[in-house]
Amino acid sequence: MSIRQCVATAAAALAFGAGGLLVTAGPASASTSAVYTCNPPTYMTGSGGHAGASLQCFGTSSNDLFNVAVTCRKPDGYEYRHDGPIVRSGETSTVWCDLNARIVHLAYVRW
Repeated sequence: MSIRQCVATAAAALAFGAGGLLVTAGPASASTSAVYTCNPPTYMTGSGGHAGASLQCFGTSSNDLFNVAVTCRKPDGYEYRHDGPIVRSGETSTVWCDLNARIVHLAYVRW
């Protein structure tokens, strides 16, 4: 299943502060046991003012994989997507926007 399909079939959404949004994504045919549980995302500011976020999620086995994906917005309004590394259940995936951009949407993608 492609990343676009996973994100397009979002299972639930929870609003978080700072305008961020966490969307748990999974295939349309997934049962509720296939949906990951995640800790609240951690938003951070890196060197030079880069906006970043990390997310720790838990699947049903240690072999389940996911990554964090964010939509970043530049000051001129241009939006783009950045993906964090694919990690195993229980690990943390971290992603950063370009300098002067901010995170406007956050989601995880199951693999």
